[in-house]
Amino acid sequence: MAVPARKVKFVASDPARGGLPVKRRQVQQACLSCRRKKTCGLLTALKRKCNHAEDAMVDDASLEDHKVLLETSPSQSSTRPGTSRSSLTPSVRMRPLGAEDAATPAGRTGLNTHPSPVSRRPLPGAFGHGETQANTPAAQIAQDIAARPQSSRFVGDLNPEGMFMEAAVPSVTRASSQKGDVGIWFPAATTGQPSQFITSRPPPVMDSFMLPFVREHCLSCLPPEEDYARLKAVFLQRVHPIFPVIPEAALNGPTDNPSSIVLRQLACLAAGSDPQMTPYLRLKNKGPSPLRPSEFSSALSSSVRAILETSIIPDRVVHIQALTMLSLYTQPTCAEESDLPAQLGGRAIHHIQTLGLHLLRYDGPNFGDLENLFCAVWALDRINAAMYGRPCLIHERDIGADLDACIKKRQPAFRLLLSVAQWLDKVVELYRPGPSAQVSGFDKVAYIDLPVLEAMIVDADALKVPTSLIGKLSTDELCVAIFLTNLLATIETFYHAVIILSCRLPRPGTIIAASTLPPPSANARRSLAAERIACAVPRDCLSSLPFIPYAVSLALSVEYRKMRHSRLPMFRTRAMNAFKRNCDLLRSYSEHYWSARVVGGLGEGVLREMERAANTLAKELSPQPAEIPPKPVVDDQDAPATQDLGPTPSGDPVAMNSNLGFENVIDFSVIDAISGQDVFGHIDPNFNLDAVEDALEANLDIGLPPNWGDWGQFAA
Repeated sequence: MAVPARKVKFVASDPARGGLPVKRRQVQQACLSCRRKKTCGLLTALKRKCNHAEDAMVDDASLEDHKVLLETSPSQSSTRPGTSRSSLTPSVRMRPLGAEDAATPAGRTGLNTHPSPVSRRPLPGAFGHGETQANTPAAQIAQDIAARPQSSRFVGDLNPEGMFMEAAVPSVTRASSQKGDVGIWFPAATTGQPSQFITSRPPPVMDSFMLPFVREHCLSCLPPEEDYARLKAVFLQRVHPIFPVIPEAALNGPTDNPSSIVLRQLACLAAGSDPQMTPYLRLKNKGPSPLRPSEFSSALSSSVRAILETSIIPDRVVHIQALTMLSLYTQPTCAEESDLPAQLGGRAIHHIQTLGLHLLRYDGPNFGDLENLFCAVWALDRINAAMYGRPCLIHERDIGADLDACIKKRQPAFRLLLSVAQWLDKVVELYRPGPSAQVSGFDKVAYIDLPVLEAMIVDADALKVPTSLIGKLSTDELCVAIFLTNLLATIETFYHAVIILSCRLPRPGTIIAASTLPPPSANARRSLAAERIACAVPRDCLSSLPFIPYAVSLALSVEYRKMRHSRLPMFRTRAMNAFKRNCDLLRSYSEHYWSARVVGGLGEGVLREMERAANTLAKELSPQPAEIPPKPVVDDQDAPATQDLGPTPSGDPVAMNSNLGFENVIDFSVIDAISGQDVFGHIDPNFNLDAVEDALEANLDIGLPPNWGDWGQFAA
């Protein structure tokens, strides 16, 4: 590339001086008091100007004055009492020193009398290329400033600073900066700073209070070695192949390294959410007894969050890994914390974009792990968008490379998960404000057809999932066949959850629903997906990932809609059976996932009220004992048989539902055949059925965040 020509400026000449340029105007000199203050060699080197004079260029006479001050200032500054290096640091921070500022008087005499505009520009410390004297206090302070560990900076294309920095040292920026679509990275070689992989430090006051607490209470929050070995095996078998956020080698790091400790804690947090690991949930700082799953999860997640708030782990990649796992497995303790997982995921995306991982331009020995991390955070963004009703924060138009090509390089199980997440990304489009306005019309219902899961499995080469992992299976746990079923069935459950969301049907009972004819296959697709979810969870020993209880919650909402609004008693009875079964599944996850406890509590509350209403309705419809005609006296042996045949069929629901709990299911076919009335119409008015319906229907509409504040009482 040709170097642009420099601009030439023509100046006037003075014939009286033999054609020499016109003598420059004498500038106003500093006042006497300010000149006395300029006896310090450092202040002279900094060219500190008097604020009483006009801002102009220094003439030849003033340069001579500065030379005299430079020659006399070292002795004066060295003999001045009370002058220390630390006392000068704040003034030096105001303007980083360059080579031109710290040059010696002898060096200044050898400078070019016509410096270029670039050499005149005051540059940051690393941009100066001259040599400084080690015995100069200003040079020492400048070296200290340059040696401080700070992150390099990213300058966007919309920032004028990037243009000036490129113009200042074009050769350095062209050789060392990484050009992307949105700006330029100025790495350590240009700015004198180590790497952008270092996070910003918290305030010193916060560190002084939190570091002792973190070292004493948080870094010691680990399971015993025997329990850690079991949790680690479960993590590597059931979580890591599907969501490879933490490299396997990082789990074998030294226990005295804070980063290794945090990664171990995260692996235990993920594995501890598996219901089968309940007997092994112990922590060294909590005693030898096993903890409840909620206590185990809260202790680990709180410790990791506290560690991340200090400066003990400066590695930004570890922060991304930790925030990603925390977003998946951190459980709120109350309704006010319901947005905490989504907030942690947003912070992980922030660090991803700060590193520029969305540009996919990194080369190095660990670039595969970085790409895995980016793809995992991208998938997490879509999952959080569905689970918490949030807009996506990473958009494909902002990714600097082909996302499909990046996904095809991943391992089979992870690739299959990302393929389903890609379809979820398209489904989320149905719930954005633009398509929502179209869906609200009377003649259109939005839905997306997903491909067959088997074709997606073959395309992702996921049939070969266990071949590379057989050697990693422990001999005392799962066999290869169960392990294969575990991975594929887990992703299949996620796939069916996306199927349910892909049919956005209007809420029954509204004007839109009464005026809209849904697609013929939409209801069948939802019903089939809900049935597959309810069958897979108890049968296939799924991995404990957060979208599993979320899928059960979606299936619960689908069955509630059929149970509530179907006109055929047979369909309502089937939906009632499925609804109860999903409540039981959510109850099994209630100790591990707060959302499962809330939604499961909603479902169980509906079941109790329906049982009470059905029993009341059955009693009202049963004939009074006085109306029963008297029967002849028979032998004692015939009496029990006669009594068994006596009650009318209308009494069967009473006997069937007399036990407390949900062991029996209401038979709508019996009640509706006799009464022709709706059980929901006889629910106690004190029970807020509308709020429960709003909550269960909100699962099927991810356009808005769920209102956990109104449902938190069901998590008690």
